[in-house]
Amino acid sequence: MRNPLAGLHNVAKHMEFPDGASSIREGGKPKILYLITPAMRGGAQTHMLGLAGAMQQHFDVAVATGEERFLAQACQEKAIPFYVLPHLQRAISPIADARAFWEIFKLIRRLQPDLIHAHTFKAGFLGRLAGRELGVPSIYTVHNWLFGTPAVSRLYGALGGPCERVAAKWCERVITVSEAGARLAHNHRIGPPSKIVTIHNGIPDCSERADLSSNGSPVITMVACFTEVKDQDVLLRAFASIPPGPRLRLIGDGPMRRSSENLAHELGIHDRVDFLGDRDDVPSLLASSDVFVLASKFEMFPLSILEAMRAGLPVIASDVGGVREAVVHGETGLLVPRGSIPALAQALTQILSNLDLRLHFGRAARQRFRERFLCAQQEERTRSVYLDVLFGCGDGNRVRLANSRGLQTARMGEP
Repeated sequence: MRNPLAGLHNVAKHMEFPDGASSIREGGKPKILYLITPAMRGGAQTHMLGLAGAMQQHFDVAVATGEERFLAQACQEKAIPFYVLPHLQRAISPIADARAFWEIFKLIRRLQPDLIHAHTFKAGFLGRLAGRELGVPSIYTVHNWLFGTPAVSRLYGALGGPCERVAAKWCERVITVSEAGARLAHNHRIGPPSKIVTIHNGIPDCSERADLSSNGSPVITMVACFTEVKDQDVLLRAFASIPPGPRLRLIGDGPMRRSSENLAHELGIHDRVDFLGDRDDVPSLLASSDVFVLASKFEMFPLSILEAMRAGLPVIASDVGGVREAVVHGETGLLVPRGSIPALAQALTQILSNLDLRLHFGRAARQRFRERFLCAQQEERTRSVYLDVLFGCGDGNRVRLANSRGLQTARMGEP
């Protein structure tokens, strides 16, 4: 890789990067502002938090979101500056959204980041718009594109695609976490191919492993928020149709949880189903499981499947989105059609009745995780995108980055 400092005179001090690149600020590291709408515990939030923490070695990072919740404490533990934008919410509201834009605009002008990395739809749209107005380059990571599906309101379904097409013009890169996401971008004409980059999710390894040879009743675990996108109800109905013996654990929280609890009572399986809520000991809970299930209506590339593969669990998952890029049917687990109760019940029966098959799937899943989905690979590729954007988006940005932190660009104006 060529040295990106060429042509920047002698204003920067060097900082070691794994790929040989260097820092550009005389007074410190380049600064990245991460934006995300909700702060609850979820795949997008975990992804962004891990990324921000990993990038601290090479960049000054800050996180801004519409609420505190999970991310506030997590950022505090990692010593990451955290900012709340009170009007940044998921619901579409013209007045609140205008105020959220102004909050983002003022925060960018105050922090003067060199790069904005936005996550989730609302933060992605408003953050890219504010970055465009202030001359700050931006990147947008897509965790789930749901427009055109019944998982979102008609208003969002109508506005989602056009908004994403417009916002793609305001940023330097759109990162999709699966090849399925890249195909969606192409099908909906969201950005030119040169802007679309696929970087699969990754997570750190850990020491906790599932002991699939242990005796006792098998434990089936699903980790997911209770939202319209997930399909815990299909899993409950499939579980109710298989012979008694196994236990089902549902980890997560959300607006649909009460409905699922009521369904468990209606099906007469409430004494065999544990609703554990939002937990921070998921690796331990997976290690005490025998099978992992993710029943979903729509997915891009779920972290929960990677967590299960890391633990060495066989995986049964709905064949949606980029799931098959992680789960190899018949090798690391089984894929079933979305919403099919009989197919899911058959897959559960097949795996639960065959210990050798569970062991084979579990070992293969663990091996595939180590080869493809460790977080170091995701972080390295993302850092390369950062460097490409910071040093490859034109002379204007090179000059702006070469200025000291206290200076503002003409477009940003006075604070």
